[in-house]
Amino acid sequence: MTALARESSSSPSGWKRFFGLDLLDNRYAALHGLRVLAIVSVVQFHITWIFAGEQNIAIDDAFMKGSLTIFFGMDLFFILSGFLIGSILLRSLATHKTQNLRRFYLRRILRTFPSYWLILAILAVTTHLSASQRAHLPHELLYATNFLPLGRTDVIMFWGWSLALEEQFYLTVPLLFFVLHRIRSTRARLALLGVLWAAALVIRLTIYVRYAPWNDFTLYSALYFRTMTRFDTLVCGLILAFVHAEYGERLRAWLVLPVRRAVLALIALSCMWVLLRPTLFGAEHLQLVHVFAWGTITSVMWMCLLVLLLHAEGPIQRVLSAAVFRRMATLGYGIYLVHIPLIDRVFVPLARALQKRGVSMIIIWPSSIVLTMAMSLAIGYALHLLIEKPSLRLRERLAA
Repeated sequence: MTALARESSSSPSGWKRFFGLDLLDNRYAALHGLRVLAIVSVVQFHITWIFAGEQNIAIDDAFMKGSLTIFFGMDLFFILSGFLIGSILLRSLATHKTQNLRRFYLRRILRTFPSYWLILAILAVTTHLSASQRAHLPHELLYATNFLPLGRTDVIMFWGWSLALEEQFYLTVPLLFFVLHRIRSTRARLALLGVLWAAALVIRLTIYVRYAPWNDFTLYSALYFRTMTRFDTLVCGLILAFVHAEYGERLRAWLVLPVRRAVLALIALSCMWVLLRPTLFGAEHLQLVHVFAWGTITSVMWMCLLVLLLHAEGPIQRVLSAAVFRRMATLGYGIYLVHIPLIDRVFVPLARALQKRGVSMIIIWPSSIVLTMAMSLAIGYALHLLIEKPSLRLRERLAA
């Protein structure tokens, strides 16, 4: 075969490698579909919040309130992060008798930092920064966003609070595993994690009682974004990782009976009902419901659903395990990074223009979700090819 022929025959595979996705691990396939549903829920929340809450674009009041009750997709991301990181560390301990911290931190840094820093840099260059934003930029670079005021004029990427919370979790979880590994009993480990999980609710209740009275916005700012009040969902993911590793087979056998699956589903649906109807116990108790909802109720709801997805079989698992969801979930980090700039710079002006032309919000709102997802996927794909894949290759060489 000539050199030209060899080059011709090898080039398609080369291009395929370049344009292909480095897909997420498929060990828990149904979680990919669940992650995509969480992404869509976050996008719809932010579109409603920005349209109605910040830009005064007219949306039916009842519809707006209903849309904003679906906030719990973000908590699912935290629980999945806790579960996946916990599972990785448990496998490392079981296989190598060590957490292999060098590999762990290299993998985390090279997976998340490059794309985040690139988008932050682009926004910093293309945005007229306030004095506060310039002063807080180093904190944003170091993933300390959720310790800052999160107003539009205070930080560049206010949605980076959740990324900051996860990075702080990655920083500290090996220390927690160091302690847990020295506890002999799995039940004692779960008891310690349970106490840690409940501690976040105690902190939220303490702040709520001590600094009352609140209005809804100040309570949201004080409790929803901060590390010390929101770590329970991440700990819930760790609990799920230990339960899955130690009791997975027994759970699978226990869930063979439909009535047991129904009990877990009923608990999850009951929690969802409270989240979707926060005035269920009276408008005067709405703020107290929020204190429980922002971590505790969401943890119970997602824990029950995830136990079902991981340890039972059925049509829902098969649908959520579809290959398309794995591909979309692989691009999920990029989608999250860019979706709010797209809403701000593309879809807010477009929504205003369409409303002036008499187009109904019944068309504008869902179309904005679909188009935001489509454009975010496209940009996320470019980030994956140009930033994430080279970083993943580098991390594999360095972490080997």
